[in-house]
Amino acid sequence: MIYDLIIIGAGPAGITASIYASRYKLNHLVVGEIPGGLITEAHSICNFPTEMDINGFDLMTKMQNNAVHLGAEILSMERIAKIKKEGEIFELETESQKTFQAKTILLATGTKHRSLNIENEHKYLGKGLAYCATCDAMFFKDKVVAVVGGGNSALTAALYLAEVAQKVYLLVRGEKFNGEVAWIDQVNKNEKIEVLFNTQVKDLKGETKLTEINLDKKGELSSLILDGLFVEIGTDPDNFLSDQLGVEKNKRNFLKVDQGQKTNIEGLWAAGDLTTNSNHFNQVITACSEGAVAAFDIFSYLQRKK
Repeated sequence: MIYDLIIIGAGPAGITASIYASRYKLNHLVVGEIPGGLITEAHSICNFPTEMDINGFDLMTKMQNNAVHLGAEILSMERIAKIKKEGEIFELETESQKTFQAKTILLATGTKHRSLNIENEHKYLGKGLAYCATCDAMFFKDKVVAVVGGGNSALTAALYLAEVAQKVYLLVRGEKFNGEVAWIDQVNKNEKIEVLFNTQVKDLKGETKLTEINLDKKGELSSLILDGLFVEIGTDPDNFLSDQLGVEKNKRNFLKVDQGQKTNIEGLWAAGDLTTNSNHFNQVITACSEGAVAAFDIFSYLQRKK
Protein backbone atom coordinates (compact mmCIF):
# COMPACT_ATOMS: atom_id res chain seq x y z
CA MET A 1 0.00 0.00 0.00
CA ILE A 2 1.13 3.50 -0.82
CA TYR A 3 -0.02 6.06 1.77
CA ASP A 4 -1.12 9.53 0.74
CA LEU A 5 1.01 10.85 3.60
CA ILE A 6 3.44 9.57 6.20
CA ILE A 7 4.04 11.86 9.18
CA ILE A 8 7.37 11.27 10.91
CA GLY A 9 7.14 12.48 14.50
CA ALA A 10 4.35 12.15 17.07
CA GLY A 11 4.72 15.47 18.90
CA PRO A 12 2.34 18.45 18.70
CA ALA A 13 3.12 19.21 15.03
CA GLY A 14 2.81 15.61 13.86
CA ILE A 15 -0.33 14.76 15.83
CA THR A 16 -2.08 17.99 14.81
CA ALA A 17 -1.20 17.31 11.18
CA SER A 18 -2.71 13.84 11.60
CA ILE A 19 -5.95 15.30 12.99
CA TYR A 20 -6.28 17.57 9.97
CA ALA A 21 -5.22 14.81 7.56
CA SER A 22 -8.02 12.62 8.90
CA ARG A 23 -10.55 15.38 8.37
CA TYR A 24 -9.27 15.77 4.79
CA LYS A 25 -9.69 11.98 4.35
CA LEU A 26 -5.99 11.45 3.61
CA ASN A 27 -4.80 7.87 4.01
CA HIS A 28 -1.89 8.46 6.36
CA LEU A 29 0.44 6.92 8.91
CA VAL A 30 2.14 8.55 11.90
CA VAL A 31 5.51 7.09 12.93
CA GLY A 32 6.81 8.31 16.28
CA GLU A 33 9.99 7.25 18.06
CA ILE A 34 8.90 9.12 21.21
CA PRO A 35 5.11 9.05 21.68
CA GLY A 36 4.18 12.68 22.23
CA GLY A 37 7.68 13.98 21.53
CA LEU A 38 9.94 15.92 23.90
CA ILE A 39 7.02 18.00 25.20
CA THR A 40 6.00 14.98 27.28
CA GLU A 41 8.94 15.85 29.55
CA ALA A 42 7.43 19.22 30.45
CA HIS A 43 6.40 19.43 34.09
CA SER A 44 3.97 22.30 33.64
CA ILE A 45 2.38 23.99 30.61
CA CYS A 46 0.41 27.10 31.51
CA ASN A 47 0.05 28.85 28.14
CA PHE A 48 -1.93 26.39 26.02
CA PRO A 49 -5.31 28.01 25.30
CA THR A 50 -7.50 25.17 26.62
CA GLU A 51 -5.52 24.43 29.80
CA MET A 52 -4.95 26.36 33.02
CA ASP A 53 -2.05 24.07 33.96
CA ILE A 54 -1.19 20.67 32.53
CA ASN A 55 1.92 18.53 32.19
CA GLY A 56 3.26 17.66 28.76
CA PHE A 57 2.42 13.97 28.94
CA ASP A 58 -1.24 14.61 29.73
CA LEU A 59 -1.57 17.26 27.03
CA MET A 60 -0.11 14.96 24.38
CA THR A 61 -2.30 12.08 25.57
CA LYS A 62 -5.34 14.28 24.89
CA MET A 63 -4.06 15.20 21.43
CA GLN A 64 -3.20 11.62 20.51
CA ASN A 65 -6.57 10.34 21.74
CA ASN A 66 -8.22 12.90 19.46
CA ALA A 67 -6.14 11.74 16.50
CA VAL A 68 -6.93 8.07 17.16
CA HIS A 69 -10.64 8.88 17.56
CA LEU A 70 -10.56 10.37 14.05
CA GLY A 71 -8.99 7.18 12.69
CA ALA A 72 -5.25 7.86 12.75
CA GLU A 73 -2.88 4.93 12.35
CA ILE A 74 0.01 5.54 14.75
CA LEU A 75 3.15 3.42 14.87
CA SER A 76 4.83 4.22 18.20
CA MET A 77 8.32 3.48 19.51
CA GLU A 78 9.68 3.15 15.97
CA ARG A 79 12.52 5.10 14.41
CA ILE A 80 12.84 5.63 10.68
CA ALA A 81 16.39 4.63 9.76
CA LYS A 82 16.36 5.29 6.01
CA ILE A 83 14.40 7.48 3.66
CA LYS A 84 14.75 7.96 -0.09
CA LYS A 85 12.69 9.13 -3.02
CA GLU A 86 12.21 6.95 -6.10
CA GLY A 87 10.41 8.91 -8.80
CA GLU A 88 7.38 10.44 -7.09
CA ILE A 89 7.24 7.92 -4.24
CA PHE A 90 9.06 8.07 -0.90
CA GLU A 91 10.37 4.82 0.54
CA LEU A 92 11.03 4.46 4.27
CA GLU A 93 12.60 1.75 6.40
CA THR A 94 12.47 1.55 10.20
CA GLU A 95 15.25 0.27 12.43
CA SER A 96 13.20 -2.93 12.83
CA GLN A 97 13.21 -3.22 9.01
CA LYS A 98 9.56 -2.40 8.43
CA THR A 99 9.12 -0.67 5.07
CA PHE A 100 6.55 1.88 3.93
CA GLN A 101 5.79 3.98 0.87
CA ALA A 102 4.05 7.34 0.56
CA LYS A 103 3.22 10.03 -1.97
CA THR A 104 4.10 12.78 0.51
CA ILE A 105 6.08 13.11 3.73
CA LEU A 106 5.79 15.48 6.67
CA LEU A 107 8.90 15.73 8.83
CA ALA A 108 7.91 16.61 12.39
CA THR A 109 10.91 15.12 14.16
CA GLY A 110 11.43 18.14 16.38
CA THR A 111 14.63 18.65 18.28
CA LYS A 112 17.08 16.72 20.45
CA HIS A 113 18.74 17.70 23.73
CA ARG A 114 22.08 19.52 23.61
CA SER A 115 24.85 18.03 25.72
CA LEU A 116 27.56 19.75 27.75
CA ASN A 117 30.24 18.42 25.38
CA ILE A 118 32.39 17.38 28.32
CA GLU A 119 34.73 14.46 27.61
CA ASN A 120 33.42 12.08 30.29
CA GLU A 121 29.77 13.15 30.08
CA HIS A 122 28.47 9.80 28.77
CA LYS A 123 30.05 8.00 31.75
CA TYR A 124 27.55 9.53 34.18
CA LEU A 125 24.39 9.29 32.10
CA GLY A 126 21.82 7.61 34.33
CA LYS A 127 24.32 7.75 37.19
CA GLY A 128 23.57 11.24 38.42
CA LEU A 129 23.47 12.99 35.04
CA ALA A 130 20.09 13.50 33.38
CA TYR A 131 18.43 15.50 30.60
CA CYS A 132 14.83 15.24 31.81
CA ALA A 133 13.72 16.56 35.20
CA THR A 134 10.18 15.26 34.77
CA CYS A 135 11.51 11.76 34.10
CA ASP A 136 14.15 11.53 36.82
CA ALA A 137 13.35 14.04 39.58
CA MET A 138 11.92 11.46 41.98
CA PHE A 139 15.28 9.65 42.08
CA PHE A 140 16.66 12.72 43.86
CA LYS A 141 14.17 13.12 46.67
CA ASP A 142 15.78 15.12 49.52
CA LYS A 143 19.07 15.26 47.56
CA VAL A 144 21.24 18.14 46.35
CA VAL A 145 21.01 18.76 42.62
CA ALA A 146 21.98 21.34 40.02
CA VAL A 147 20.38 22.45 36.75
CA VAL A 148 22.42 23.88 33.87
CA GLY A 149 20.68 26.48 31.71
CA GLY A 150 18.97 29.84 31.75
CA GLY A 151 15.91 29.40 29.54
CA ASN A 152 12.37 28.21 30.19
CA SER A 153 13.30 24.53 30.26
CA ALA A 154 15.94 25.15 32.93
CA LEU A 155 13.69 27.43 34.96
CA THR A 156 10.78 24.99 35.00
CA ALA A 157 13.13 22.06 35.70
CA ALA A 158 14.55 23.91 38.73
CA LEU A 159 11.07 24.66 40.02
CA TYR A 160 9.97 21.05 39.64
CA LEU A 161 13.12 19.71 41.29
CA ALA A 162 12.63 22.15 44.19
CA GLU A 163 9.43 20.27 44.98
CA VAL A 164 11.33 17.05 45.70
CA ALA A 165 15.01 17.88 46.27
CA GLN A 166 16.62 19.36 49.37
CA LYS A 167 18.56 22.01 47.44
CA VAL A 168 18.70 23.14 43.81
CA TYR A 169 21.54 25.10 42.22
CA LEU A 170 20.68 26.81 38.93
CA LEU A 171 23.85 27.32 36.88
CA VAL A 172 23.43 30.02 34.23
CA ARG A 173 26.20 30.55 31.69
CA GLY A 174 25.30 34.18 31.02
CA GLU A 175 24.61 37.26 33.13
CA LYS A 176 20.83 36.86 33.15
CA PHE A 177 17.97 34.49 32.40
CA ASN A 178 16.44 34.33 28.93
CA GLY A 179 13.10 32.76 29.87
CA GLU A 180 9.61 34.03 30.56
CA VAL A 181 9.15 36.55 33.36
CA ALA A 182 6.54 34.37 35.09
CA TRP A 183 9.03 31.51 35.54
CA ILE A 184 11.86 33.87 36.53
CA ASP A 185 9.70 35.39 39.27
CA GLN A 186 8.88 31.96 40.68
CA VAL A 187 12.54 30.92 40.70
CA ASN A 188 13.61 34.12 42.45
CA LYS A 189 10.98 33.57 45.16
CA ASN A 190 11.87 29.92 45.78
CA GLU A 191 14.13 29.58 48.83
CA LYS A 192 15.36 26.14 47.77
CA ILE A 193 16.86 27.47 44.54
CA GLU A 194 20.24 29.22 44.48
CA VAL A 195 21.17 30.88 41.18
CA LEU A 196 24.81 31.16 40.03
CA PHE A 197 25.22 33.43 36.98
CA ASN A 198 28.27 33.50 34.66
CA THR A 199 28.96 29.91 35.66
CA GLN A 200 30.01 27.01 33.42
CA VAL A 201 30.45 23.33 34.20
CA LYS A 202 34.02 22.34 33.31
CA ASP A 203 34.28 18.75 34.57
CA LEU A 204 32.32 15.93 36.19
CA LYS A 205 33.70 13.82 39.06
CA GLY A 206 32.81 10.57 40.78
CA GLU A 207 33.90 6.92 40.90
CA THR A 208 30.76 4.95 40.08
CA LYS A 209 28.31 7.86 40.00
CA LEU A 210 28.37 11.65 39.80
CA THR A 211 29.29 13.23 43.14
CA GLU A 212 31.00 16.51 42.23
CA ILE A 213 31.24 19.07 39.44
CA ASN A 214 33.97 21.60 38.71
CA LEU A 215 32.80 25.13 37.90
CA ASP A 216 34.32 28.16 36.19
CA LYS A 217 32.90 31.57 37.08
CA LYS A 218 34.72 34.17 34.98
CA GLY A 219 38.04 32.38 35.50
CA GLU A 220 37.43 31.64 39.17
CA LEU A 221 37.44 27.86 39.67
CA SER A 222 35.38 26.06 42.29
CA SER A 223 33.66 22.74 42.92
CA LEU A 224 30.19 21.71 44.00
CA ILE A 225 29.28 18.51 45.85
CA LEU A 226 25.94 17.15 44.68
CA ASP A 227 23.89 14.08 43.90
CA GLY A 228 22.52 14.97 40.49
CA LEU A 229 23.01 17.28 37.51
CA PHE A 230 20.25 18.12 35.02
CA VAL A 231 21.29 19.54 31.64
CA GLU A 232 18.71 21.98 30.24
CA ILE A 233 20.69 24.07 27.74
CA GLY A 234 18.34 23.86 24.79
CA THR A 235 17.91 21.67 21.77
CA ASP A 236 19.06 21.29 18.17
CA PRO A 237 16.92 20.26 15.19
CA ASP A 238 16.86 16.53 14.50
CA ASN A 239 18.09 16.45 10.88
CA PHE A 240 18.98 12.77 10.60
CA LEU A 241 16.35 12.07 7.93
CA SER A 242 16.26 15.48 6.23
CA ASP A 243 19.99 15.22 5.56
CA GLN A 244 19.41 11.94 3.71
CA LEU A 245 17.14 13.79 1.28
CA GLY A 246 19.21 16.98 0.95
CA VAL A 247 16.71 19.38 2.51
CA GLU A 248 17.93 22.98 2.59
CA LYS A 249 18.82 24.39 6.03
CA ASN A 250 19.71 27.79 7.40
CA LYS A 251 22.96 28.60 9.21
CA ARG A 252 21.53 27.24 12.47
CA ASN A 253 20.56 23.95 10.77
CA PHE A 254 16.80 24.57 10.87
CA LEU A 255 14.90 23.35 7.81
CA LYS A 256 13.91 26.05 5.35
CA VAL A 257 10.19 25.98 4.58
CA ASP A 258 7.78 28.28 2.76
CA GLN A 259 4.48 29.62 4.10
CA GLY A 260 2.84 26.28 3.37
CA GLN A 261 5.62 24.41 5.25
CA LYS A 262 7.05 22.97 1.99
CA THR A 263 10.77 22.22 1.77
CA ASN A 264 12.88 22.38 -1.37
CA ILE A 265 12.16 18.69 -2.02
CA GLU A 266 9.01 18.00 -4.05
CA GLY A 267 6.47 16.17 -1.92
CA LEU A 268 8.24 16.88 1.37
CA TRP A 269 6.99 19.20 4.12
CA ALA A 270 8.30 19.99 7.60
CA ALA A 271 6.56 21.36 10.69
CA GLY A 272 7.35 22.17 14.30
CA ASP A 273 10.48 23.14 16.16
CA LEU A 274 12.89 22.01 13.42
CA THR A 275 11.74 24.61 10.86
CA THR A 276 12.50 28.26 10.12
CA ASN A 277 8.86 29.31 10.52
CA SER A 278 6.93 30.81 13.48
CA ASN A 279 9.81 33.23 14.08
CA HIS A 280 11.65 30.40 15.92
CA PHE A 281 9.09 30.81 18.72
CA ASN A 282 9.16 27.17 19.77
CA GLN A 283 5.88 26.62 21.57
CA VAL A 284 3.33 23.82 21.57
CA ILE A 285 0.79 26.08 19.91
CA THR A 286 3.13 27.19 17.10
CA ALA A 287 4.07 23.56 16.41
CA CYS A 288 0.36 22.70 16.24
CA SER A 289 -0.20 25.62 13.86
CA GLU A 290 2.58 24.52 11.53
CA GLY A 291 1.25 20.96 11.53
CA ALA A 292 -2.24 22.20 10.58
CA VAL A 293 -0.88 24.45 7.82
CA ALA A 294 1.26 21.61 6.45
CA ALA A 295 -1.67 19.16 6.38
CA PHE A 296 -3.81 21.65 4.46
CA ASP A 297 -1.02 22.33 1.98
CA ILE A 298 -0.42 18.60 1.49
CA PHE A 299 -4.15 18.03 0.90
CA SER A 300 -4.17 20.83 -1.69
CA TYR A 301 -1.07 19.40 -3.37
CA LEU A 302 -2.57 15.92 -3.65
CA GLN A 303 -5.82 17.34 -4.99
CA ARG A 304 -3.92 19.10 -7.76
CA LYS A 305 -2.06 15.87 -8.62
CA LYS A 306 -5.27 13.93 -9.27
